[in-house]
Amino acid sequence: MKATAKYNLSRIMRNAWYLKKANATMSFSACLRKAWRNEKLAMMTAKIEGRPLEEPKVAEWHPLATIPADYYGDCRTYYGD
Repeated sequence: MKATAKYNLSRIMRNAWYLKKANATMSFSACLRKAWRNEKLAMMTAKIEGRPLEEPKVAEWHPLATIPADYYGDCRTYYGD
């Protein structure tokens, strides 16, 4: 296997499970084949249109990320360290 993956395997599996849940009569292997076909089509379309192949990685916002470290006080006073 290559060092860098060409396709986003997580997105392919999520798409396959979505297809399976949306159409319960399809087998999972058929859903997986369709998900792979969708991903390959998306990659080819992006190349033709000149778009970047992957979305830029954006850090996820978390509400507790902005709380200062000393907000909760010094825990050593409670645990006797």
